[in-house]
Amino acid sequence: MKTILVSAGDLSGERHAADLVEAIRRNRPDTRFVGMGGASMAAVGVELAVDQRELAVGGIFETFASLTRVIRAWREMTRCLREHDPDLVILVDSGGFNLPFARRVRKRSRAKVFYYVAPQVWAWREGRLRKLAERADRIAVILPFERDYYSARGVEVDFVGHPILDQSAEALASTPSERRERARARIGLEEGALVVGLYPGSRRSEVDQHLELLIESFRKLRRVRPELHAVIAWAPTLDREDFAARLATVAGDLADSLHHVSGETPESLDAVDVAIAKPGTITLELLMRGCPMVVTGRAHPWTARIVRRSLRAAYFSLPNLLMGKEIVPECIQEEAQPDRIAAAAQRLFEGPERARQVDALATARDRLGHPGAANLGAEIVEDLLGTASA
Repeated sequence: MKTILVSAGDLSGERHAADLVEAIRRNRPDTRFVGMGGASMAAVGVELAVDQRELAVGGIFETFASLTRVIRAWREMTRCLREHDPDLVILVDSGGFNLPFARRVRKRSRAKVFYYVAPQVWAWREGRLRKLAERADRIAVILPFERDYYSARGVEVDFVGHPILDQSAEALASTPSERRERARARIGLEEGALVVGLYPGSRRSEVDQHLELLIESFRKLRRVRPELHAVIAWAPTLDREDFAARLATVAGDLADSLHHVSGETPESLDAVDVAIAKPGTITLELLMRGCPMVVTGRAHPWTARIVRRSLRAAYFSLPNLLMGKEIVPECIQEEAQPDRIAAAAQRLFEGPERARQVDALATARDRLGHPGAANLGAEIVEDLLGTASA
């Protein structure tokens, strides 16, 4: 029986990892999986040594407040590596943790290393590229432009397509109107209601930065559209009661028009007319639905200063990166102000701005590639374990 150690440090990464584990099990039903992840990985039989909520924090200076948890996760993963002596280590995104962990694997283990969903070295801290190439036996990328980036720098990678294409297939099987009606009924919204979706993020530090910002943006929108409702999604990486308490503190007079739902359910996406979201995988989930959006984000000022010094990407949001131009408005850092965000969102409820963005999102969706990322990843695993040609 083979043992595979999987390390996924954030919510989207652990969902991608869970799909990959399922695909590997179809070829190797007796494989043992251990490592770091969350509910999705546990549901497919991964023995969790570390709950990835320990690493539910983003940024550089933001990490300091969670340093004890990060150290604990590192120690547990190191112990897991030593005790289970895996045949293969699969790392999923989370470069801040997984790249140093790949170095530990190289020094202390015989295991091969497969980096599934490579960190975004093309966006910032390009110096990590050399470390990635040295520490991984195979590297899988999920965005089409990443293949050319690595190739131009002499690094061989496998383009597997974005896992969101597979993950969205079942959720998008029915028509948009059917999904909208079903989602609104479950949330308790009238079919004709005007609804904005608010997505502050899945990490504690993101909620710290974004929750009040999004609520104030909603308040600005309500002054123009008093009939507007909001759906706000909380991630399973967050404590639900704590999130609800914090939301109540900032919501004030908006409480009756705010509906908070689990970010794991499609209702949080299918029920909305326009979205205001932080950068990340959520923007691709919205893109798959053709939902117009404004992307906004803040980080600790010192984190932002450091990132800007090494930032290479022209945009923060994945729809804009896919198109190589701004198709969705971005209000980042100093520009992340409620009046700016509300003004940008206001133009997306109807009219030419909405139509333009919906068309552009459809084009961006076509550029994501084809479904099958997990199956292609499983083929790479077979190669690394030495049985593909057996």
